[in-house]
Amino acid sequence: SLVIFDDALAHLLRLTRTINADSGSAMLVGVGGSGKTSLTRLAASACRHFMFQISLTKSYHLNSLFDDIKLLYEKAGPQGGSVSFLMTDSQVKSENFLEAINSMLATGEIPGLFGKDEKELIPVQCKNIYMKEAGKKGEDPPPSELWKFFLNRVKDNLHMVLAFSPVNQKFRE
Repeated sequence: SLVIFDDALAHLLRLTRTINADSGSAMLVGVGGSGKTSLTRLAASACRHFMFQISLTKSYHLNSLFDDIKLLYEKAGPQGGSVSFLMTDSQVKSENFLEAINSMLATGEIPGLFGKDEKELIPVQCKNIYMKEAGKKGEDPPPSELWKFFLNRVKDNLHMVLAFSPVNQKFRE
């Protein structure tokens, strides 16, 4: 059973509006147990987004995060699906995690995420979508333009939700 009170409903509506907008991401700040993750899951479900949250283990490290983000980029970019990515303060294992998320939010690109061969393959996957949306026929766009199209599509469809507690030391840092 889920009990929705007026304040929770107001937060849910705000969060739903935010993640449903192109390039919409949010940072939720509240003490543990205040409903940040529950409301995020509910908002993502209401918006029909693919909801993703990392499964933190002892062996989870930056490369594991990169592997997960690559899958989300695939869903948000070439597939064009809306994705909500929830990360809590307890899932931030190192400062590098936040640096990667910051780069993703700022430019759409995370340094070192894709190897050279992957960077060449992604524009090919987006070519048909680009041609359809741009209304161009016959002429092949340059790979740099396709890469930019891919990143813009990811920025529009991948919605980051950070849920932090002000009590946690990591929040202050």
